[in-house]
Amino acid sequence: MKRESEIIRVIYHKDVTEFFKSLGLFDKLTSGEILCSVCGEKITIENFRAVTRKSGKLLFCCNKDACIQEFISSLKGGKNDIVSGTDH
Repeated sequence: MKRESEIIRVIYHKDVTEFFKSLGLFDKLTSGEILCSVCGEKITIENFRAVTRKSGKLLFCCNKDACIQEFISSLKGGKNDIVSGTDH
C-alpha cells in the first residue's frame, strides 16, 4: 500500500508580508483582491491562516474556524465547496 507524502510548511505571522511579496501577490493582498476560497472574505495580513495549491491555483483561507475546517476537509478529499483561487 503506497502512502501519499505530505509536505507542510509553516509561515510565521511575522513573515506573512515577505511570503506574499515572494509570490508577487503583496499588491493584490493590500488592495483586497485575494479572497478566502471558502467564504469569499478579503484576505489580510491579520486574517490570513492557510494557503495551498490546487489545480494550478493558489487557494487561501481566512482565520474563521468554519473556514479552516472546510479548507482542511477539502484538502483531505472531503467536500469540495471551495469557491475560487488565485492564479500563480
